[in-house]
Amino acid sequence: MIPAHVMLRGVASITMNILVVLSLLFGMGCETWSERAEGNRALSLLDTGVQLHVNGDPKAAIGLYEEVLTIAEDSEIKAAALGNTGLALISLGDTVAAQAKFKEVIKLTKHLETKAQALNNIGELLQKQGQPDAANASYTEALHLTTHPDLERLINKHLIELQRSQ
Repeated sequence: MIPAHVMLRGVASITMNILVVLSLLFGMGCETWSERAEGNRALSLLDTGVQLHVNGDPKAAIGLYEEVLTIAEDSEIKAAALGNTGLALISLGDTVAAQAKFKEVIKLTKHLETKAQALNNIGELLQKQGQPDAANASYTEALHLTTHPDLERLINKHLIELQRSQ
């Protein structure tokens, strides 16, 4: 069973990733109907994956995110699928694989808020692994990239927690 505070943080991260994808996809428009259908299918799979994860089935969610990676051509949709896969892997206890997914997000996305979210997630993993210096570096980089007030507050909270624990 996932503790409520971990699930809520994961839900917030998942929701943020989905919102980023929706704004990016609908903001740019597709050139052909098949591209639009592909984008809509990918978004539908992402949304269903989020619902599965929130409802306690991260393995099934990962399966859908992997399908998104095979059909989507848009790098931001792929980045959302990778980030959501990382969150689902955390739920399953595989933090090493989760961290690798977040690093892929950072390489793939051009969206600064998505990079910041991935860096925050990496910072959380590093902090839990007892690597405060590496966590601090990840949080600091994330803070420099984000302009989202909720994410800024979360990162600052993590930085304060790090200072208190040292």
